[in-house]
Parts: sequence; C-alpha cells; structure tokens
Amino acid sequence: MKKRLFVMTLWLVIISIFCGCTAGENDVSSQPQSSQASVSSSQTEEIPDNKPALSGSTIFIYMCGSNLETKQGLAGKNIDELLKAKVGDDLHIVIQTGGAKTWRSHGISNSAAQRYEIKNGKLQLLDTLNQLNMGDAQTLTDFLSWGQENYSADRNMLILWDHGGGSARGVCFDENYSFDALSLSELHTALAQARLKTRFDMIGFDACLMASIETAAVVQNFAEYMVASEEIEPSGGWDYKALAESFAKETDSLEVGKTICDSFMEKCKKSNKDDISTLSLVNLSKLNPIFDHLDSLGKSLSEFVGKDNAFSKVISAAKRCEKFGYDSVFSGSSNMIDFLDFGKLVVLSDFDAYSKVYDIVEEAVVYSVTGEERSNGGISFYYPIDYNEKEITEYISLGVSEPYNAFLSTYYLNAPKQTVTFSDKGSVAKNEAFRVSLTPDSVKYLSTVTYHLIEKDADGTDRILYSDIDIESDWGSLTFTSNFKGTHRLYNGHPICYTPVRIEETVIEYSAPISINGRKANMHYYFYPNEGEEEHFYAPRNRSSMKDNWLPNEFYNPWAGDTVQVAESLTRNRDSYTVNYGEEFKPEELKPEDLFSEITEVPLSGKTYYYIFVATDIFGNVYYSDMATMKMKYTYDELLKNPLPDRTPAADITNIEPFDLAIPTE
Repeated sequence: MKKRLFVMTLWLVIISIFCGCTAGENDVSSQPQSSQASVSSSQTEEIPDNKPALSGSTIFIYMCGSNLETKQGLAGKNIDELLKAKVGDDLHIVIQTGGAKTWRSHGISNSAAQRYEIKNGKLQLLDTLNQLNMGDAQTLTDFLSWGQENYSADRNMLILWDHGGGSARGVCFDENYSFDALSLSELHTALAQARLKTRFDMIGFDACLMASIETAAVVQNFAEYMVASEEIEPSGGWDYKALAESFAKETDSLEVGKTICDSFMEKCKKSNKDDISTLSLVNLSKLNPIFDHLDSLGKSLSEFVGKDNAFSKVISAAKRCEKFGYDSVFSGSSNMIDFLDFGKLVVLSDFDAYSKVYDIVEEAVVYSVTGEERSNGGISFYYPIDYNEKEITEYISLGVSEPYNAFLSTYYLNAPKQTVTFSDKGSVAKNEAFRVSLTPDSVKYLSTVTYHLIEKDADGTDRILYSDIDIESDWGSLTFTSNFKGTHRLYNGHPICYTPVRIEETVIEYSAPISINGRKANMHYYFYPNEGEEEHFYAPRNRSSMKDNWLPNEFYNPWAGDTVQVAESLTRNRDSYTVNYGEEFKPEELKPEDLFSEITEVPLSGKTYYYIFVATDIFGNVYYSDMATMKMKYTYDELLKNPLPDRTPAADITNIEPFDLAIPTE
C-alpha cells in the first residue's frame, strides 16, 4: 500500500513589473553618538546653530526616478498625491528629480536634474541643472546644502525615493548611470559633508529593504526618527497626501511617523498588496543598546562556530529567519534578515543574554505595521546567507560593529580555499551500508550533508533521480552512513525529482521543478518527521490570497483542470544540468478550501542505482564523495509489501569508484 506522507505548496517564480521599490544644537556632522558606528566623517567641525531660512516645516524629497518612473510613472504619481494635499503656506515641499531615462509626467526633464517646489497645489520649477548622477554622494550633498540654505525650517524631513537594495547595496539607483547607487557609506558622506546645522526631524526611505541596523547607524546623527521598510515595498509606495497633511499640522514626529506607516498600509490594502508589506518607525536615539547587542552577537558567533556543527546551526537559523528581498537586479538575495527573529531562532550555549533583544528592539522600533504574512520585529541586519565577497567587504567598511566585522572577516573573507575535506571518500560500513567521513576542521564551514541517487540510461548518461537528507549522521566523528531503503516519491502518481532546501529537526522542506500550464515553477512540500506518524500534512497557502501577482515569487497551487508536468530527473552536464520533465497530466480534483495534494512514497522498480554523498559548505560550495554502485536486494512487490526499517540497506554495494564531476545545486 502507498504511504501518504506529504502535502505540498508551490513557489511560482514570476518577475513582475508590479513589484518594485518605490518607492540651539551643534553641527550634526560631528562624531556619532555610538562608539560602534565609524560611518561618520572624522574631518568635521562644529558650526554654530543658525536660524532657519523659513518658518513652519519643509519636506525635502530626493527623487531618483529610475526605471520605476521610466516604465510606470510611479514618481509622477506620488507627486500627484502631493499636489492634492490640503496644506497651508507653512509647509514647503522641495523636490530634486533625476535618475530616470524617461519622466512620464509634469514636464520633468529626462536629460537634467531639476529642483521643484510644490506651492498652492502646483509644481513650480526652481532650477534646471546638468545631468547628475543621483547615485553619487556629491549630488545629494549639493541638494542638502542648497536646501538648508534656502528652505530649512523649524521642522524638516528628508525622504529618499527609489529602489533600495539593503545594507550592502544602498539606495537610489540611477538609471542613466548604469544603476549606480548611493552605498550606505556614500549616504553617510553626503549627510556629513552637507554640514547640516540641525538634525532632521525624520529621514524616510520610500524604498525597499532599508529598515536595517546599518541604515539606522548611518543616519543616527542626522535625524531623530527613521521611517523605512524591511521588505520590498509595493510599487505605489507611500501615501504622500496623508504624509504631507500630517507633517503640516502635527508637531510630534512620533505621530507623523505613525501616520506615514498607517497610511502606507491602507494604501497597500486598497491595491491588495498588503500581505507581506512592512514599514517601521525607529527612534534613532535608542539605537546604542542594539549596537551593543550586535557586538555581543559578533563575539559569540566567533566563539561558537568552531564547535561541533555549530556553523550549520547558525546558517540554518539565518535561513529560517524572516528574510527580505527577492531575486531581481535591485533586491535579489539581499541577505537582510530580521534581527529579532534571528535572536529567537539562533541558540548559542553561552548566549542567554540574547533574550534582551526583544526589549531592546521594542524600545527602538516605536511603531511598525506588517502584513498578515509577516512576523518581523521591525528592524533587520545583514547576514551573508548567500556568499558575496564584494558585499561583505562593503559591509565591513561601514564599521557598524567591530566584533561582528571580525566574525565576517575571519570566517567568510579569510576562509581557506577548501573548507571541507573527506578523510574517507567511501567505504562499506558494518551493516553493509555506504559510509564516508570528513576531517575535524571541516565542521567549521560545513552546512549540510545530503546524497544524490542516480540512475544510468542505456547509453551511460547519468540522471539524478532525487537528493535527500535521510542518512545516519554522527557529527561527533563526522561520519555519515547511508539509510537507503529503496524508495522514491510520486506526485499524483508521477515520479518527482526533489531536493531538500530547508532542514530542521521538526520539518524538512523539499523543492521539485514543475510546470503548470507551461509556466515553470518549483513545488515546495514539507515533511514533518515525527516518529510513529505515517501521515503528515501541511496546509499550503491558497493562491487566491495573492492578488495581482505583485510578488516576484508567488505561492501557487494547481487547480483541477490545470495541465501539469513534474521533473522526473536531472541530466548532469559539465557546467549545468537539464531538467527532464515527465508526461503531462491533470491533477485529481482539489478542494479549494484546503488544496491538499497527495505525495506518496513507493518502492523503486529498477535493479541498479548509484549513490554519492554531497557535503555543502556555508558558501554553497559542494564536495562529493566517491560513488557507490547499489544492486537492489528486493523487488518492487517485496518492498511494497514489507517496507524496510531504518538502518536496513535495500541494496548491496558492488563497487565504489571516484566521482569528480560537479553538479550545480539549486
């Protein structure tokens, strides 16, 4: 009898244009409040406080239109909202435009940077400059210096409008200059060199992925509050009518920030784009405890990762965290994860004090809004889940936390060329299973150990049937032994080629290539290995809950009547692999209320298979064992009638030979 084990959900990869980032005091260019933040300029001097140029309030908007304006006119639409705002003469709204190849409204120049003021409900041109790179620090510095000279008021807000790429990639990607962006270092330079004579009441980022510890460290000395999103922002961006009207009448920046957050979420709801939207209001004067905690995290990570398979635990925790950003030019693989969630998931034996992170984050993030599909804490930080040497180097240059930088430098930038080494690339264990061992030093960088099951065609071509984690693992001796029971999985009766993408003690997440009505996707399903249970269910997310396909990666499930093909195997090539899809079929009728789809585990029907272990390090590099030839001991009918218990090999090992052909992993 077939054993029903799984219920799946799908991630359908859809890159959509509807997803995008929209988007008496002393001189504040002096040294930062936090000793950890070395992102400030050391060559500054105090400037006596001057009276503001104007009474009332001023909103400065640095509007880098980028392809958001060129393709969709989104910057112009936000200007339309500002023009509709009912505000008095005491509110001044000043905008610098640039960064887009095409401005679609208001007669804004495509070939020059321009400065405008919104006055009496009209957009009035103040100055036309040369073509300027909005991703250059000097351009922002000049705008800020000009702005404070002519429009500085009793209360001031600065908004940076465009794409955001997180802590390692920055903000404001100029389309005219190969999408050059303001890195966080450049942003700090621009703010410091503007020699602001008073702090902004608020600095806002109407851009993706900028609500981070690192961004907050950069702007800490230049504003009282920061408003930004941890996640990708829907293309409509903020509600500028509500923002302007609030800043015009409110004197409490906290209340203004709350209005910005609430009106943003309401705008997202009206366009059905609120599921994962986030926006946070951060009190920048409350950051120092967070910096201290980041220091403690860096020290603890450095001490912890060399023990047992600790690094893999840290990586696993980071991968399980609330993560932000998707695969696109601007925000793909952002490596931005929720600071609070990481504190909850990473378990360090000598890190009991980390429980304080909840109170610390709550004190700094004074208000936030989140969609129903999010459980974030309001502020993120950079962790290199996906290794990128350039990004890590850029991040370290910020100097936000020396201990954390030391951890990244030691274990990422200065890692040995070969991080994992087999001491035994393949032998037969006492129970006649296939066994390998790794050297003790391998544990520092080891992330996972899985295996590939391979079948050979008549012409000798190798086909990967699946990859799995069902092995006996002794992390003390770094010895890994096969637990091959001669089975594979079917989706609605069709073989699937699957691989584990998330491995935890209580759940394993698998991914398998699939085509739905000709659209390529990845089917994700979950196995809950609770001992003694034979049925495991996961309620996937209903595709009808996703509106307008605004996410670049959409949860998707096939309905009855859809045409489906699943990948049956992968053919190995030298530099890539080919997905081999099976026959088209239509799934059995699915219930809309639960969308349960059956995945079953059944015996293999062939006689000979090939087995290799795959060790993956934290950087995604893979190392392969020798390959064992497995001759099946039992027939399909015998295994169907009497499934094998753990540690009982389904096949005899008749040969072990070298295996050195790299196989790309998902």
